Amino acid sequence: MNTRFFKGISTLSIATVIALASSCSKSHKEVPVTGIEFNPNSMEIFVGQELPVTITTVPAKATNTGELQVNSSKPDIATFANGKVTGVKAGSTSLVATCGTVKSTASVRVYWTMTKGNTSYPIKKATGYKIYDSPGVINYYDVDFSDGTEHFRMTVLAKDLGKKIDVSKPLPSLDEFDTSFLCSVRNNNENDITIYLSRDNNPVIRNEMWDVLPITATGYYSLELVGNSYKANIDVSLSNGQKWKMYYEGAIITQNEGDY
Repeated sequence: MNTRFFKGISTLSIATVIALASSCSKSHKEVPVTGIEFNPNSMEIFVGQELPVTITTVPAKATNTGELQVNSSKPDIATFANGKVTGVKAGSTSLVATCGTVKSTASVRVYWTMTKGNTSYPIKKATGYKIYDSPGVINYYDVDFSDGTEHFRMTVLAKDLGKKIDVSKPLPSLDEFDTSFLCSVRNNNENDITIYLSRDNNPVIRNEMWDVLPITATGYYSLELVGNSYKANIDVSLSNGQKWKMYYEGAIITQNEGDY
């Protein structure tokens, strides 16, 4: 038997295997992710809003993109799933993306909301007045919620804090001078549309010029004070098809404590 022939075949096979293995290793070289980018990388949304977020890893030919994970640092404020961030409650959080040893973050600010018609606005500012009936005795609260352009405003008697005020029924007068203001929505560049009281305490809709509008209202609003935190709610429908909705929890900046 010619053993030299078989030895040659064996030697050739080993060399071929080594060459193939080297080629395979080069073609499957690991390329790690070196950066993670968010678009947008700074977000402002309101409670219940969903916002698509694009997350890109670099370089494009990275081989470990399957390790990419994205989470919210405070899921009670905002969550992330299926490429979207969703506001849960007002506050600040971050989206945190990790892939291997690489980490990147994007900021998220969530606001409570105001809705006029079918358009929603974030509540970025809450201001108000405490109006005193006598020294140390608050008669009513007059508060304004705004995104900077749109405003939701309500006036609530101190004794009615925490109560649902039905705007379709006769309402209590605010004071002996009958300020009459109850609830309104306005734009910085437009006239008020406001629910006022008539002499019999029935609600009427007036514009800034005091003209009575042929509009009626249904629904309610309420203001609750728990410690130093307020909960405010407006859910009003007008007969012209307009809807007002607002929800807020948190502090209200008192601009002035009024006169007595």
